[in-house]
Amino acid sequence: MPKKPMTKEEIETTRGKILDTALSIIIEEGFNNLSLRKIASRLNVTATTIYNYYTNKDEINLMIRIRGFEKLYDLLTKRSAPFNNTADRIKAMIRAYIEFGLTNPSYYDIMFNLHTPKYLDYVGTEIEPLAHMEKQNALKCLSLFIEPISAYIPAKGEKKDHYVLFQIVKYWSDLHGFITLNNSRLFHEVLDDVDSFIKERTEDMIEYILKLKERVDEGEKLF
Repeated sequence: MPKKPMTKEEIETTRGKILDTALSIIIEEGFNNLSLRKIASRLNVTATTIYNYYTNKDEINLMIRIRGFEKLYDLLTKRSAPFNNTADRIKAMIRAYIEFGLTNPSYYDIMFNLHTPKYLDYVGTEIEPLAHMEKQNALKCLSLFIEPISAYIPAKGEKKDHYVLFQIVKYWSDLHGFITLNNSRLFHEVLDDVDSFIKERTEDMIEYILKLKERVDEGEKLF
């Protein structure tokens, strides 16, 4: 009797299991040690089964990253959606970014820490279109922070765009630093109450970024 075709939901579930397994291997052994055969072995299937879903490990790498940025984007928009006020939306997104980093350490690592191929590594290859899609997903997350800050600065032009991007990347580096130090458990080596520190540091960063709006409201020329 012929095997019943998989439903769309079953196919997506299988694709997700492959990506989750590949992510575990990358975290444990590094991207260079990832192979479709190794994924198949962990899932107790043949390598041919994996090839039915993904062409090679570069496609898997990019699909994991796309999935991670989709998760991050969804969380950022979900947490900020209830708020109309710009300041409240920014607060919600900062907290959501931290939540994502602390609760999804493996995805956070492959998206922001691990030495795995990224868009520029794939330029000029057959997989460049997929790499471009991955980069656009990442930039969508960045734009969620850029747009509200840019909106309350009344100027226009390249100087403004450069200034806003510089501020966002500066705040992002702070966020990234303390998420990474927490996930590596280095904070736990020197702090008695890591949770309290994270809460206090989060409020510090929120206050710092919102001061930018206060300076604009007071008429200060920022650039």
